[in-house]
Amino acid sequence: MPTLLFNSIGMYAGLGGADGAANDAQAAPVYSGTYGVARDITERKRAEETISYQAYHDVLTDLPNRILFRDRLDVAMLQAMRSGTELAVMFIDLDRFKLVNDTLGHMRGDDLLKQAAGRLKDSLRRGDTLARLGGDEFVIMLPRLGSREDAAVVARKCLECLQLPFTLGDQEVLISASIGIAVFPADGQTIDQLLAHADIAMYRVKGDGKNGHCFFHPDMLDASHEKLSLGKGLRQALDQGELEMYYQPQVDVRTGRIVGAEGLMRWNHPQRGLLTAGEFLPFAEEGGLILPISDWMLQTVCRDLASWSAVGADDVVLALNLSPQYLERGEFVQKLTRAQAHWGFRMSRIEVEITENISIRNPQYVIEQLNGLCRLGVSVAIDDFGTGYSSLAYLHRFPVRTVKIDQSFVREIQHVNGHCPVVLAIIAMASGLGMNLVAEGVETPDQSQYLEQAGCTRMQGFLFHPPMRAADFLQLLHEQSAGRRPAAWLGQRTLTAQGQLSFGG
Repeated sequence: MPTLLFNSIGMYAGLGGADGAANDAQAAPVYSGTYGVARDITERKRAEETISYQAYHDVLTDLPNRILFRDRLDVAMLQAMRSGTELAVMFIDLDRFKLVNDTLGHMRGDDLLKQAAGRLKDSLRRGDTLARLGGDEFVIMLPRLGSREDAAVVARKCLECLQLPFTLGDQEVLISASIGIAVFPADGQTIDQLLAHADIAMYRVKGDGKNGHCFFHPDMLDASHEKLSLGKGLRQALDQGELEMYYQPQVDVRTGRIVGAEGLMRWNHPQRGLLTAGEFLPFAEEGGLILPISDWMLQTVCRDLASWSAVGADDVVLALNLSPQYLERGEFVQKLTRAQAHWGFRMSRIEVEITENISIRNPQYVIEQLNGLCRLGVSVAIDDFGTGYSSLAYLHRFPVRTVKIDQSFVREIQHVNGHCPVVLAIIAMASGLGMNLVAEGVETPDQSQYLEQAGCTRMQGFLFHPPMRAADFLQLLHEQSAGRRPAAWLGQRTLTAQGQLSFGG
């Protein structure tokens, strides 16, 4: 029914004759009726209710927003303190949502968020609160917690419901989630502490491979503070010359000669010592430093490549890992062209390594960039092949010349006469497509011999050489050019009576 607002005015009339004004003034007024105006304010009331609702709810998913969640959590914490019970806060981040959003568009991304919100809501108990904080981040409050296992059960239900395919238009999409859990009062006495600690636990899941749940532990605080410190110190490292390039040789096992090297960045940290790229480059990407750091790397490796030619190693190829951000935003082709003109090396001595994951971010743009490199003479390698998400169709479309067998597959080789079907399949595929092969992480003679017999003869790993400073690698190349043995590992290989190379003890 409509909402009506009445404004009324009473009407009064005086009593008295026409004898005089004095009598009229003294006469009592008599009520004779009411004159009123009614106004329909239904739409105004609806607008006020809508504004009030939207102030506390997420417009896209219709879930409680951050303000309402904090209010409910505050009440639940007071009740838990009075009753001596626990409650849990779960921080949920959808894995690979950005990829779906960038690939299929924001409308499909919004559809995915709405479907995910519905599934999560159906997985909860009565009395639990699910809220959307923003983006692909959700948070759940579990009051009256019987035990931590109760929270783990809910987390597993959430993970299971999100692993089922999502239908977005005419496509099916698979995602997962990373969930961090903080328990009141053990893991935090305030709302901000609980949310922050659940967030830290969620990032631990992300770092461990995603698609799982994890309870907060105080040790995570130290790791979190350490990450913040690394991110802050990375800016100073670039300015103060603390970054350094190491090189791990790639060997042709048929001849024992060094035919290439992979450039590996290191940070000479003033307190923590030598850090590998995996320990600090993720912070460079998050903090917007990957472009200047990659610029430094490009200039450094091009200078070192020119020095290799000076000692007679003009045929050694440099394998260079590229960040997806640098390939997409760093004008790499133009910068490499300028560096080549300055240092005077052949472009064919550069091999750009990209991971499989870059292949699905923006395939057409990546193809254009890689084709531009190939026109310059640069070769392209797929690093860590078999560990990402790309299809063989993508691999066939890209101008890839080299496939690198990931060390996780190489470690599966335990014996010379063993059977490692994944390794054999990668070698057969590369051979069928006419590509070169490099095996990473080769550490035992059995692994080397197995790979060689299967058709992969270019390898890198501690069996041959560890990563080394630029000066040490230059000395190694100088010795090779002078005709001396490049490495002690050749002593492990002896000629059989038939003239074949084999491994000795």
